[in-house]
Amino acid sequence: MIYMLVLAHPDRGSLNHAIADRVVIALEEEGHDVRLHDLYEEHFQPVLENEEIRRRYSFDDLFMHHIRDLQAAAGIILVYPDWWGMPPAIMKGWLDRVLRPGIAFDYQGEEFLPKEKVPLLPGRKALVVSTTNETNPLAQDGMYALWRDRIFGYIGIENIAFKTFYGVRGSSARERRKWLQETTELVRHWV
Repeated sequence: MIYMLVLAHPDRGSLNHAIADRVVIALEEEGHDVRLHDLYEEHFQPVLENEEIRRRYSFDDLFMHHIRDLQAAAGIILVYPDWWGMPPAIMKGWLDRVLRPGIAFDYQGEEFLPKEKVPLLPGRKALVVSTTNETNPLAQDGMYALWRDRIFGYIGIENIAFKTFYGVRGSSARERRKWLQETTELVRHWV
């Protein structure tokens, strides 16, 4: 199976990159194909321009590559740090540009009458792995609800798993190694 991994952290030496590397290794060891998109390394343009909204299409080759991988994927894995209680802006821009009408959902109905939303990505699964300096596990409840109800639920993905690693700034090398092992086990059970 094909899985799409979207990483949003600018530092190649970060814990988020190490987590993404572990995700790739675990998936490949299970015989899966991984399509990794490191948004910062790719210089993904997060701004959804008005022209792109109006024509419902982008001529950006990188964007089209993301769309093809999304449509082929059995699952989506997102890896990012919590900045101000949210993913980095580049991840929000990815959501705006990639999970949009005609790609992730659409509307159906008679012209000039109310339309019904139609999810276009049902049957897929999602895994969200985040890191935070926050030490209170309740701090991520709102973010989990956002992913579950307002994003993945909107596009038809109901099988969603979450993992957050807390207290990153004060963590030891031993704790980080443990988290990477947890990531491997999480992915193996998730697929």
